[in-house]
Amino acid sequence: MHLTRFTDYGLRTLTYLALRPEDMTSIAEISGAYRISENHMIKVVHHLGQAGLIETIRGRNGGIRLAHPAV
Repeated sequence: MHLTRFTDYGLRTLTYLALRPEDMTSIAEISGAYRISENHMIKVVHHLGQAGLIETIRGRNGGIRLAHPAV
């Protein structure tokens, strides 16, 4: 199976968030864990947020998390 980098990064992001269901996570944390450019992660997170898969919260105590519990 061949995945684009964008899809790969999206799946990695969803996996990372599924492992931390109660915590707010930052883009910097995910990009550091997978050694991916933060600029790429911003685009991936934006797309996942528009699709309704993740919840994004701006501000000092903000971050991202899954919009629905992982099964």
